[in-house]
Order: sequence, then structure tokens, then C-alpha cells
Amino acid sequence: MVHGSSNGGKKKAKKAAKRKPVNLQPQYPSKFPKVVHVDDGDSSAVDEHHEVSHDMYPSNHAEYAQGDFHMHSTCSDGKFRPSEVIAKAAANGVVYISLTDHDTMAGVSEAMDMGRSLGVFVLPGVEISAEEAGAENLHILGYFCPGTDSVALEAKLLAIRQARHKRGKEMLRKLAEMGIHLNWDRVLEIAGEAAPGRPHVAEALVEGGHVSNFREAFSRYLRNDGPAYAEGEHFPPEDAIQMIDQAGGVSVLAHPWCCKNPLAIVPTLAAAGIHGMEVYHDTGKIDLYGSLATESNLLRLGGSDFHGIDPMTEHAPGDIPLPRKHIDLFLELCKTKWRVPLASKVVEMCTSANEVEKSTIWTELFPLVKDTVDASYSDTVTLTHTVDGHYTDIVIAKCIIDNA
Repeated sequence: MVHGSSNGGKKKAKKAAKRKPVNLQPQYPSKFPKVVHVDDGDSSAVDEHHEVSHDMYPSNHAEYAQGDFHMHSTCSDGKFRPSEVIAKAAANGVVYISLTDHDTMAGVSEAMDMGRSLGVFVLPGVEISAEEAGAENLHILGYFCPGTDSVALEAKLLAIRQARHKRGKEMLRKLAEMGIHLNWDRVLEIAGEAAPGRPHVAEALVEGGHVSNFREAFSRYLRNDGPAYAEGEHFPPEDAIQMIDQAGGVSVLAHPWCCKNPLAIVPTLAAAGIHGMEVYHDTGKIDLYGSLATESNLLRLGGSDFHGIDPMTEHAPGDIPLPRKHIDLFLELCKTKWRVPLASKVVEMCTSANEVEKSTIWTELFPLVKDTVDASYSDTVTLTHTVDGHYTDIVIAKCIIDNA
């Protein structure tokens, strides 16, 4: 299952009461001015539009930080559990959220449970390690419909995680050659549920007194061209894009500013079928990468890339003001790709239900999928909440949409 599973764990904060699925659209008009779309080729119109709608980088973070599509948990190289990451994002005003751990979706179920309890919409996500033909490492983000099955995707993610173990051991071997001996079992303990990676080796270096902090660990040993860096056994980004697409997902290039030659890589990935690229993460990058996305006809997304490890250098969940317009466009594409999976999920639910449940599901939910999913993206949000939360809120969800 793409939605994965995790081992739960005690919550540090009191869990909020579970809420019914809601139509999120009515919450926004008072906060978000309607965006007037302009011709991207008209620079004067763009300048005027920028002044009116703050399209490029809104100054009011509290109102515009409504989406964060790039965050990590203890299931890969983050510090906080999936539920804690979602709670932090929701507390900062984020409504559309995706947990995108490296090469695993093990934390998605826990994240979605927390999202439902807080009334926010959590998309199953993953950040896949890939390698461009010129030996450049790339990360491809994938976003999926809740409840989607993909045996091929899960099998490939497992292979990548196994390769991360091999890579971790190679980093320790290189460190040992320099006289720095770390215990592999201790690195695994630090990694916990996650496949071991550079942050876990860095923590072992700090713990052993070999460096004073994470930044020193990377700058001295673990940076991409560092003496202890080891290449991973990645696979081509074109394969990652295809696999995400076959699973009904939306693919996005993560942090293109880390690429050696983004001006060449972005058009190549666009030709391979990637749907978008990250643009919103740092004010100094938005103009360049926004233009690059426009030239390649790609969605503009972004996020904090939150790990919770170094608050001095990291953005917190929800810190990145992602314009509403680009969230709308992203969700519109999701809606298009998810119609069939959602309808299939309804059929699956009916097949396994008893007669009373089957009558309710077929009468109320299937028409919702068939007739109203095209009305607006917020209907899809409500519907996916309902499908993922099973049968109890079906009638309420339909009433919300009918009366919206």
C-alpha cells in the first residue's frame, strides 16, 4: 500500500478531538484575495500583478503559509515523529500538507491520522533518490491519492532503502581510513525507523567527539565532494517520474537550486513527464526558478524541507509562504489524476462491506465521485477525507458539498 504504516508511539502533545470531514473552501475567501491571472509573457502585467496579489513571495506569512509539501520525520532523517510534524505544521496555519520522507512512506498512515484529527488535509508523499545520467544526484517528490496501491513503487523504495544501508557502511569505511572509527550498530540505533543516511552518520560523529556539530560534520567529511561521501545506488529520474505517474501520483523536482546545471536538467525532466518543480523555499531563488518553471510549463510548488535538526539553518513547517494560486493549480491536477482511483476505492469498499454499509456507500458516495468531483478541488479534498476515513461521514460529506 502506498499509504504505508508506522509503529505509532506516544504523542508528546495532547491529541485533538477527531473532527468530521469538512469542505475547506469556505475558510479561505476572507484570508486570500482572488488572484487575477495574467499573461506570463507580459512583463508589465506581471509587475502590476506582483504589486496587487503578492504572487511571487507574500509578506504576510501567517495568511499565506497554507501549504507545505516537503517535510521529513523519524521515518527517514527527521527528528520528530510523523504525527508531530503534522501537528507543528497545522499549528503554524498549514492546511495542505505532505510528509515526504526519503525513499519510504512508512510514516504516511500516522501522518494522515493526525491530519484527520486536526482537520487538515495530508497527502501521501515520498522523496525518491535518483541519479541523472551525468552522475548528478536528484530528488524527485511524489504525491499520491490516499489509499492508492502500487506494488512496483513500494518494491523500488525497498531496494533504495537497502542501498542506503550499503552506502552508510561505505561512509564508515572511508572514515575509518582517516582514523575515525564509528560503530555501525550505533548508527542504526540513531537512525531508528529510518534507513541510515548522512544525518545519522553526522550525529554519530558529533556523539563521538570528532566534530562539534552537524555543520562541521558535513563541511569536513560528508558534503557531496567530501572525503567520506559515498555515492548511493540510485536509479534514473526518468524511472522515478514514470513510477510515480503509474501509481497515479504527481511528480515534482525537489530543490532544483542544488542541481549542478538546473537550466539543462529542468527541461530534460519536463520532457520526461515531470509535473512540477520546487520554487518557493528562499526569497533569493524565486525569480530564477519561477521563470524556469514557466518556461518548461511546470507547476510551482515548495515547502520547508523541515527535518527538525538545526533550527538555526532550517525553516519550520509552514514558514514558506506558498501562493494560493499555485496550490490551486497543483490540487486541480491531483483532482484530474485521482478521479479513477477514488471511484475504484468506492467499488472496493462496497465489495468488502456488509449489506447495510454497502447500501449506504453505493447510494451516497458513488454519486459523489461520479457527479460532483469535477465541481471544485475542495470537493475532492472532502471526498478523499471521507474515503480514507471509511464510511461514518459519508452522508455528512455529501451534505457539505451539496450545500457549499
